[in-house]
Amino acid sequence: MKRKVFFILTVLIIITGLLLSGCTKTVSAQDEGQVAAQSSDLKTIKPGVLTVGSDCTWPPMEYIEGDKIVGFDVDLTQAIADKLGLKLDYQNSAWDGLFPAVAAHKYDMVISSITITDDRKKEMDFSDPYYKTDQSVTVKKDSGIDSIDKFEGKTAAVQIGTTGELVAKDIKDVTVKTYDDILLAFEDLKAGRVDGVVSDSYVGYAYATKDDELTVGFDISTDEQLGIGFAKDTPELVEAVNKALKEIMEDGTYDEIYTKWFGEK
Repeated sequence: MKRKVFFILTVLIIITGLLLSGCTKTVSAQDEGQVAAQSSDLKTIKPGVLTVGSDCTWPPMEYIEGDKIVGFDVDLTQAIADKLGLKLDYQNSAWDGLFPAVAAHKYDMVISSITITDDRKKEMDFSDPYYKTDQSVTVKKDSGIDSIDKFEGKTAAVQIGTTGELVAKDIKDVTVKTYDDILLAFEDLKAGRVDGVVSDSYVGYAYATKDDELTVGFDISTDEQLGIGFAKDTPELVEAVNKALKEIMEDGTYDEIYTKWFGEK
């Protein structure tokens, strides 16, 4: 009898142990993000994932290096995703399709050196500003173009739909040539088919630094502020990202990312 009771107790202990072990799960960093997202009721296109669209042709903000997307915006977005407890899915996309795509909820948000403007505010909501920039005109070193006066009557290359295009059109007697991809604009500059590329200043300096044939002829002060774009019906996400952005700026994370890509302020 005792043996029978002992056998039954042993079986029960084993079964109980198996049941308890089945309820125990090692939580990975990704799992922790999903739990955090669920507990905060933050809705994203894919649960537990922050899906981001970006035109990755603007070094050092976002560009392709080997088989990876890298840059200031990429690291900043990763830091935001970490704060929100979400996994990051950062996708490369054509510039002219970004705004319609986020409005149609293909992306949770778009970050791509996007200047906050009144016209763009009609299409989408923006985060708080996270970066300030001006425009620059990149030229060939032997061009002699070092002022806006010397650029008058020349041909400017710009990426279509950017503030660079708007600025170029305001320069006296300048012929503006538009491109879907800023890389093509710089290729035409090197080939001598245009006289200068008008772009966000950090882009111009990045290309000039990497290419001995190019230099920044001059800057144009525009005092633009960059922001992250969202569909207009996602106010909770905008609020959550703004909160994360504020924490990143206050805890030193932003400064670390800035120094990595631009050096000391």
